[in-house]
Amino acid sequence: MELFSRYSFSPGLIILLTFLLAVLGFVLFLALGILVSALLTNNWELATLVNSDINSSNGLMVMRILQMFQTIGVFIFPSLVVALLVSRQPYKELGFNRINQGLLLLSIVFMIIALPGINLIASLNAEIPMPTWMVEMEKASEVLTKAFLITDNFSLFALNLLMVGILPAIGEELFFRGVLQKYLCKMTRNTFWGVLITALIFSAIHMQFQGFVPRFLLGMIFGYLYVWTRSIWVPIIVHFVNNGLATFAYYIIGKGIIPAESETLGGLTEFWQLGVASIFISSLLLWLIWRGSITSE
Repeated sequence: MELFSRYSFSPGLIILLTFLLAVLGFVLFLALGILVSALLTNNWELATLVNSDINSSNGLMVMRILQMFQTIGVFIFPSLVVALLVSRQPYKELGFNRINQGLLLLSIVFMIIALPGINLIASLNAEIPMPTWMVEMEKASEVLTKAFLITDNFSLFALNLLMVGILPAIGEELFFRGVLQKYLCKMTRNTFWGVLITALIFSAIHMQFQGFVPRFLLGMIFGYLYVWTRSIWVPIIVHFVNNGLATFAYYIIGKGIIPAESETLGGLTEFWQLGVASIFISSLLLWLIWRGSITSE
């Protein structure tokens, strides 16, 4: 670490290196995921493992394993390697600084209150005319998501929480905010453009076009939470709250506690007025977080 951290890399080179490492991580950790899946299922047919059947419990389990390994390989692996290469203090390089507890609490409350507003924006986004292939891709993604997450089994819920909540919150925030946003801000010499470009990439990489706008806005919000609080812990925790609540909602839908329509609460078809109120209140909370970040400096 001492040897590598003596070298000076330009922001552009670090960004390029990050993406190259993401490709390398995808290949390496996909192979590891396939190996683990083969060991657990005692199935060594590569084609069957890679193209698992979502209608079988074994197939879904293999897909969960592959998803988790890919998250580690594409997001966590390159972030850690870059941090080790460019800094003698990789922990601080990635933004693991002390948390302002007041700003963290406000950020968590913001995320919870913002959910109906996100649903409203998502439903408006879905009204935008799109090519048939985009719509079909979105439908396939929705089917897979529900196959993964709708369950009445607590053990599967806990595994889903790891797969959808914990790993993406850590990995995506380290990759997008801890590395990419930081060096895009340096390269453009402008915080706004660095946050915006990162948010665009963050949304585009998910390949869910009918949810592009709300995910882009979330990317902007996570980005500014990092800028304002100066701690990667805040966007990680808020990201986890967003994904974790969605995972929990699918779990209690699976148990029959709430109706399936609850997942779109606040959207155009499910009490849109709540979505409007959510946007207004969460915007006020964002302003309070920004003001709090100024006064805490």
